[in-house]
Amino acid sequence: MLLYVQNKSFPLRTFVLSVKNQDKVARVRAQLLHILYELGKDHHQFRLRYRGEILRDADYLGDYQIGDNCVITMVPMMKKLEFDGGSVSSSQTNYDSSSGQPPDIKDALNREVKHFDQREKFLNDFKALLYIHSLLVFLALMSVYWYSAAWTGCLFVAAIIFVPNYSRLGGFVGNNTHLRKYYCVGFGIGGMVCLGVAIYFSVITWTRIVNHGCKDWMFVDDCSHQQVFSALLYTVHSLLFIVSVVVIWILLVNFRVEVGDFIEKYLVRERDIEKVVSAAKNGSSKVKRQAAYELATMAASSDDNKLMIAAEGGLLVLESLALCRDSATQEHAIEALAELLIIPSIQDTFVKMGGCRSLSAALHSSHSRAVQEAANAIYIIVSESEENKNNVIADRGIEDLAHVAYEGNTASQRTVASIFLELAFNNEIRSQLTSSNIPAQALTSLCENKDMETKRYSLQALELMAIESSDMICAQENLLNILLEVPFKTMDEKLYLLAGKILMYYAENPETCEQLLDNSNVKESLGLFARTDDPVLQKVVAKIIFCTLETKELKMRALNLKLDRVLDYIKEHAADRETWDMADQALNDMNSSDDLSNLPTLSTLEKLKKMESKDKFGSSSSVGSEVKGQDSFTSSNSDLKK
Repeated sequence: MLLYVQNKSFPLRTFVLSVKNQDKVARVRAQLLHILYELGKDHHQFRLRYRGEILRDADYLGDYQIGDNCVITMVPMMKKLEFDGGSVSSSQTNYDSSSGQPPDIKDALNREVKHFDQREKFLNDFKALLYIHSLLVFLALMSVYWYSAAWTGCLFVAAIIFVPNYSRLGGFVGNNTHLRKYYCVGFGIGGMVCLGVAIYFSVITWTRIVNHGCKDWMFVDDCSHQQVFSALLYTVHSLLFIVSVVVIWILLVNFRVEVGDFIEKYLVRERDIEKVVSAAKNGSSKVKRQAAYELATMAASSDDNKLMIAAEGGLLVLESLALCRDSATQEHAIEALAELLIIPSIQDTFVKMGGCRSLSAALHSSHSRAVQEAANAIYIIVSESEENKNNVIADRGIEDLAHVAYEGNTASQRTVASIFLELAFNNEIRSQLTSSNIPAQALTSLCENKDMETKRYSLQALELMAIESSDMICAQENLLNILLEVPFKTMDEKLYLLAGKILMYYAENPETCEQLLDNSNVKESLGLFARTDDPVLQKVVAKIIFCTLETKELKMRALNLKLDRVLDYIKEHAADRETWDMADQALNDMNSSDDLSNLPTLSTLEKLKKMESKDKFGSSSSVGSEVKGQDSFTSSNSDLKK
């Protein structure tokens, strides 16, 4: 399959690679190193990214769902080279600070280049031998054994037609190059057979000449000119066959090596963790960048490596690098920490040493990738451990998360929304979230995000916080408009249900209910909510309209907005009996001259029960069904976690 590789460092070039789905990412990087070698840019350090995710050398392309004609990005690892005065000399490490690639990778690249240069040379020499053989085939027609031209001619005609074409710059080309190994085996066997025949003819002819003796240089009988010519011809032909067969077997061995075979093992191999941690701690800025990258790769490859990195003091080193000024080093260090935090014991150790403060500080980084990796690391902490959640929001952690909610990119905002959702599931922390206006404001801002996942996580978190303090949620100025605009921006019924549930809190509060009715989109929005097959969502709409009927003033405004038409639609398209009963009761109440203002302290369900005794809102069975439906809906509110 074909891959297209883009790099901002080469804006006018898109590299095209031929790879297999079972190839490792290291194989792709190896091919790119060869291309950069031809451009004179083999010192250029880079990583590969696909759909916002950094590709690890040891992983396979299939692991990232990379298919034919996909476009991946080369991300330079040397964005801003910033040296700190306290760095020690790079001579203390195994890295060559004068060039981009580590020495072992450079050596492997040079060996591959040399190997492919030899392939091109041997293949050109072999083609020259084929043309010389072709000339000898024609000369064989004038020999004693003229009929030998038949099989040698067939061999060399087929050899010339199917010979592979290769250059180091262009690689293999032609329709038959995929048969190159079969070609080598076939020609090798055919050449050895022809070699045996040529040697036999040569020996027989020379024997006859020697036995004749050619006295007085008289070229007659067994010492005729044709005999001498045949002996010389098949001797030369035998020597050429020997050379050709040797070359073709050398090519067969050479063809077994593909681009990346030498380089790949160095890209995916694991260096001594102790040395890498030491380099990350004591090296120069460039050495630290490379070491941070290697630690991220090692941590991702196995749990044993994670434990070894932590045992060698890697947590402190990575925490320090997570706050450095070099963007690439910071990104790799935080990425390594995120991998390490998957292990519960390492996570607990990291939290106890105050590492959450460093991750929160990294959320203010000017580099978006570092912010995203820090958000990922924090999400791992809050999702894996209930005990460690409090450490995340301590020391202005909520303010740091809110900063990303306003300033982060789409990926980091989605992660922050999921972090708030995980925090909101904890009763104690939910109380802390509602004690300040900052979380609600941040989540309201996230609800405006065009990314549907971010919007969903944010609405779920707001609904959970509304359980703790509905007044806090209803106090958000822009949230009402956002909720009513949901059906105009998406067709996701899950988002409809979340928005509808939060709108109920607005409807149950008389002051915010007025704001709800003042909104110009309320009828259209509720109408779109009702046009679903979800009975729970239809009940939500019916209950919202119930809440607007508690006073005569609100009821008149609801009638003026023609919300009764929404109820008519629900009745006509009710998903179940309970939904029909609720819509029917609401219509009866809307058309009734009575109101429920004398019951200001009761909930909606309690008011319905009171009205049931007056026999003005349908049969008792209808009210009972409605109450049962409301109870089932209330119980469903707690089941929000994905």
